[in-house]
Amino acid sequence: MSNMVGNILGNRYEVLERIGTGGMSLVYRARDITLNRLVAVKILKHQWAEDDEVVRRFDQEARAAASLVDRHIVQVYDVGREEPDIHYMVMELVAGETLRAKIDREAPLPVETALDIADQVAHGLEVAHAKKLVHRDIKPQNVLVGPDGEVKVTDFGIAYAATTGTLVNTGSMLGTVQYLSPEQARGKLIGPHSDLYSLGVVLFEMLTGKLPFESDSAIGVAIKHLQDEPPRIDTIRNDVSPQVANVVERALSKDPAERYQSAHAMRQDIARILHPEDTAPEGPPAPAAAPEAAANRRKEKGAEGSAKSGKGKRRKWLPYVIVLVVLALLVGGGVYAFHRWLNPNVETVPNLQGDSVSHARTVLKARGLSVAVAGHAPSNTVKKGLILQENPSAGTDVKAGQVVNLLLSSGPSTEPMPSLTNEDVYLARQSLHVLGITHIQVHHIASSLLGGEVVRQSPGRGQPVSQNTRVTLWVSNGVNTSTAVMPNLVGLTLSSAAGKLAQMSIAVGSPSQMWSTEPANTIIDQSPAPYSSVQGVTSVSVTESSGASPVSASLPRNKTTVRITIPSSASPKSLLKLVVTDQADNEEVFYEQVNPGQNVEYPVIWYGSSGQLLVSLNGQAEPPQALTPNASSSSPSQSGPGNSPSPGNSPSPGVSPSPGNSPSPGSSPSPNAGG
Repeated sequence: MSNMVGNILGNRYEVLERIGTGGMSLVYRARDITLNRLVAVKILKHQWAEDDEVVRRFDQEARAAASLVDRHIVQVYDVGREEPDIHYMVMELVAGETLRAKIDREAPLPVETALDIADQVAHGLEVAHAKKLVHRDIKPQNVLVGPDGEVKVTDFGIAYAATTGTLVNTGSMLGTVQYLSPEQARGKLIGPHSDLYSLGVVLFEMLTGKLPFESDSAIGVAIKHLQDEPPRIDTIRNDVSPQVANVVERALSKDPAERYQSAHAMRQDIARILHPEDTAPEGPPAPAAAPEAAANRRKEKGAEGSAKSGKGKRRKWLPYVIVLVVLALLVGGGVYAFHRWLNPNVETVPNLQGDSVSHARTVLKARGLSVAVAGHAPSNTVKKGLILQENPSAGTDVKAGQVVNLLLSSGPSTEPMPSLTNEDVYLARQSLHVLGITHIQVHHIASSLLGGEVVRQSPGRGQPVSQNTRVTLWVSNGVNTSTAVMPNLVGLTLSSAAGKLAQMSIAVGSPSQMWSTEPANTIIDQSPAPYSSVQGVTSVSVTESSGASPVSASLPRNKTTVRITIPSSASPKSLLKLVVTDQADNEEVFYEQVNPGQNVEYPVIWYGSSGQLLVSLNGQAEPPQALTPNASSSSPSQSGPGNSPSPGNSPSPGVSPSPGNSPSPGSSPSPNAGG
């Protein structure tokens, strides 16, 4: 992967140089040999190429972006794969830089520049949203700014089709946490308003040079997105108008229903700020000609016609006069009605949030307004069944008779309870805080788990919970080291040994290496010894097998059975240790907790013409015993001057490293080696 320069992908794209690096991919400048044009090629990093989920998202990005054709979206031309594991995407090569680089160098940006960039990003999102695609990762790194100021949105790697339903977070939040909308942090239903929240964060950063929410950890930032209100821009920067601050504030609303519902709506507000002369309201329509004047003209014309007919016929025009009078009355009534239609009674929509529907009906009816329930939405602040939002919003002037649509609260939103067992209680609390849960009760109990780890929880995993749910955690006090003993680690791998010791808050020290007939990478010795007290112990030194010595291959291999009888005078639960060495510098160690009179056997492997056996009981070592490859060879007897146990010392075990009868307790046999 690191040597892609000079390669030709798909018999068409010649890789020229690397121009960028992302979290999961590398970006190269390449030449399209067929069309003789420069392109950008994004190649999935080798370590991700075998991850089916990552490859699926990489292909998903290509499909999502390829369906979008707009000057504010980076165009995807082609996608392909080279065996064995090179996945690549061919895209439009954009000259310029990322918005991230521009912010780092120039922030805070001029207000007009920041609004223009936000408008162009919103234009690209408007096209994507029209295709039912939500980007989900709007951030400065995914916005490219050309030398001429043209802006393009890129990286639809975690975009998804809004028509496929609710996206549920299954272990990791999709998106970059500093720009994540609250609903993304909770794994809830997302939509165009989620992208617009992220765009609001980007606009905030362009105008101030900093993020609205910052913390020492990613989880801390996510919690602030859920709980804290961002500062208003005009309190940080004096040359920012209230109109600009209102755009940012609305984009960063916690409640998706209070945000811009479309990129087009956000662009309209930006346009009103950047180009106020193009958005001036139209003047009132010219008044219509007075119908009364027309009626009077018709009346005068009729009177003149009647005069020409002579005085003798005055009675003939009397009916016409009556008709004209009636007509004038009708026209006058129509004019009045038309005037009332043009200038109706105006009512102001009251603030109904938190009210019941019945109370709202009474209030609105008194103002000549109608009521309709438009739907329900979850809310953690407004009780179920009460009014969450109204449209038109409170304070809006409307005509009498207009319908006010009410959105009712369906109560707190619920999420499946995560599994918190075996997690550190601090991390468990943070996971609950991300869900908005603050009612957490902790009980400490005795457990074999590490101190501070969650033993059990209520509610259980998968049960529906809301911000008002009370959660109980039972947390381990840790192992009681005053009575605990050191486990036997011989034969275990380092990871298995570390797992055992971690339950006792004990670490594994840096291992030493030794040739051994035991399997490579297994522990062959330890200090402190097995079955000793762990009180005050913080780490254990271990010796790890490197496998048999290379010299072993040129020496004869021997297998000897060592038989030992524990003296009857030994203490219960005594610690027996055997160490076997050979001419190839291999070492084999055995530990066992034994009782008086117990017979034990150990088959040992060694190489060469002679070996050595060292036996100790409760730390008291016996003289070394020779091992020979045949049963007829002899070794110095274990017994002899000075070998009898003195008062207070552990008695010597009877040792026989050859087939035969075990010595009786307390005896000191002459050991024999047998092959």
